[in-house]
Amino acid sequence: MYDYPETAKFLTESERLHIIDILRQDSIHLSSRFDTQFVWQAIKDYKTYVQIVIYLGLLVLGYAIALFSPTIVNELGYSTANAQLLVVPPFLAGAIATIVVGIHSDKHNLSDPYIIDGALVSLVGYIMLYCSVRAGPSYAGTCLAAAGTYPAIPIILAWAGSNAGGDLKRRVVLVMVIGISNLGGVCSSFIYIDPPRFHVGHGTNMGIIYLPINESLRYVGLNKKKEAQCVADDIADDRGYEFRDMGDASPLFR
Repeated sequence: MYDYPETAKFLTESERLHIIDILRQDSIHLSSRFDTQFVWQAIKDYKTYVQIVIYLGLLVLGYAIALFSPTIVNELGYSTANAQLLVVPPFLAGAIATIVVGIHSDKHNLSDPYIIDGALVSLVGYIMLYCSVRAGPSYAGTCLAAAGTYPAIPIILAWAGSNAGGDLKRRVVLVMVIGISNLGGVCSSFIYIDPPRFHVGHGTNMGIIYLPINESLRYVGLNKKKEAQCVADDIADDRGYEFRDMGDASPLFR
């Protein structure tokens, strides 16, 4: 894998120039040099930790499905090879939903509504899992939980990267979000302790779903504030060089 379009041998010259132009427009004159100040920008930025909380909550939900789904399938009366096959549909529902939601999220250039909607769908699934005393409704709840949780996971990663201004800060933010949030798998393994109903685990996850919903709402209005600032201070793209070291704090960054 090549690091930069300038060094990618598989690109034609016209493709190379097109990609470089897109990247230049996307950077909004932000610095791409290596400087520790951009590392500290990532560490000190509260939005980095908002992204960590959102991704951590989603991973707790995602890992949990793999923990309790075999128990539900076993309660349906299946075992061995058939049981393995019946574990597949919830993950298939999650895969299909991920593709569909990803296409629409990219088409509309939006992230937070899809994260919130996915969390709400997942919440319905976990309510079914918590309240059900039969395996059938629990299995349906598992499919809903998967269809709501898994599409939001790649969206939050793309969102974390696109909301960090500057090459170095973006890399540090993604490392922090992915590295710290993967502790969600550890959390899942400690809350599913009371089979076969798993009330402790499902109840905990119903509360955790609030995290991505609440933290996603924090982003609402940030771009509107920057747009108002640009209008008030007469800031246009031709002044981008003034804010090149500000990262996503630049009023021109969206």
